[in-house]
Amino acid sequence: MVKMVLPFKFKAETIIKERRTTQSAVDEIKDWLKTTSLPLLQDEFVVLFLMSCKNNVSDTKNTIQAYFRIKKNAPHLFNHRDIDSDDDVRKGMKVMAYCSIPTSMDNNVAVHFFKLLDNNYRNFDMITVLKLSIMLTDISQRYNPPNEVVLVADMKGLGLMHLTCIKIEALRTCLEFLQEGTPLKIKAIHVLNANYATEKMLAVAKLFMKSDLLTATKTYPPGADMDQFYKDCIPAKCLPKECGGDLPSIEELNERSIEQFRELKEFFKEEESLRNVS
Repeated sequence: MVKMVLPFKFKAETIIKERRTTQSAVDEIKDWLKTTSLPLLQDEFVVLFLMSCKNNVSDTKNTIQAYFRIKKNAPHLFNHRDIDSDDDVRKGMKVMAYCSIPTSMDNNVAVHFFKLLDNNYRNFDMITVLKLSIMLTDISQRYNPPNEVVLVADMKGLGLMHLTCIKIEALRTCLEFLQEGTPLKIKAIHVLNANYATEKMLAVAKLFMKSDLLTATKTYPPGADMDQFYKDCIPAKCLPKECGGDLPSIEELNERSIEQFRELKEFFKEEESLRNVS
């Protein structure tokens, strides 16, 4: 049986000491894994899955199974994640900004921020957009894994021709993974500068969303009251300066993500290799 050991930068014992999960739950999952054909996961990986399921052992087992099943069936979304050698990934970072915000919200909630950089629909590759969006999770969980994540997407510049770029099956698979297989729970999705094209794209995505994610998804038109947004949704300390936030520019945050993806190259390579052996 394959043992899956990945270079996380945190220790499971730290998370257990913080009472975000328990050693008994970790042991129960590891004992269960021995009865399956899945890889044996290190304590740190088990901890991530447990936290994403609020320490419900039964749900954690289902999530682990979904993680491997979905990734195995969709290599175009989950493999070839080298920021330097994969042309699509490298180009994708120029079309969209993908930012794992360095400042967390209260209760250790991470923020992922996305913004369209290139408005030309011909350069918009949805599969790459989805792949890079999922890759942000590994940045957020590398050192001090969050309890949950909030997604913020600034859709200014999205036009009707972008709708021709929708890949239905890839979108369905991505949303299935985010809801059933990822070891990080989505708390909310906020879509800024939503226009007609945004609403149409969201209408397609909502076909594959479960009720809790549908309820957690909110849209805001151009000119929305950002002061109210800071108060009700996300504090200014967690947003780039283009949104009136306290952080550096989107360009700077995106460059930071590129460097973090580069640091994770070995992680991505090992995860893919161990996963494909199973």
